[in-house]
Amino acid sequence: MGLRDTAGRVRTALFPRRSGLRRWSDRVETAVLRCAVVLFLLLVPVAIVLGQHGAEDATQAADRTRAVAQPVDATVLAAPAVAGPAVGYAGGLGDVDVAWVGPDLARHTASVPAAPSLSPGDRLRLWIGPGDRPVIPPASATDATVEGIVDAVGALVGAVLVLGSVLIAVRFALDRGRMRDWDADWWTFVHRRDRGTTG
Repeated sequence: MGLRDTAGRVRTALFPRRSGLRRWSDRVETAVLRCAVVLFLLLVPVAIVLGQHGAEDATQAADRTRAVAQPVDATVLAAPAVAGPAVGYAGGLGDVDVAWVGPDLARHTASVPAAPSLSPGDRLRLWIGPGDRPVIPPASATDATVEGIVDAVGALVGAVLVLGSVLIAVRFALDRGRMRDWDADWWTFVHRRDRGTTG
């Protein structure tokens, strides 16, 4: 019942019945609402394309990382430091010293961000790039897809916020005009009534 009522209200707002009581401001508001709906529908495929590009960019970045970096299993040398106030929340990432053996059988060490739950001796998967330095792990296919979805949804949310703000501004301006017209009509009614009473 609620869904049917909502659909009915939306249909009435977009396609109101013809009536001589409808003011010009009502017609302007309906036209602006229709334009907003059309623009949103036109932006949906644009958002989908943006999402696809976002997923492709994430995939290409991951491929570039895999081309110059390789995964290694590192060993935690010391427990991570407790996250400080700069991190902004409890249980944040802390720097931890790790060591690993590279393809040249040389031992390397570095400090990398890690969860505070790690303990000395734990194993940690790292991606090592040029210069034997840790790099950001490449995104998986799922991560790339999620990034694309987030980009598309973000674009749609931004469009809704902009269009909604425009609709609110138009409605506010039209309501002010309606109030002025109503005040003028009321003043005219009262003035004529008083003139009719006093003759």
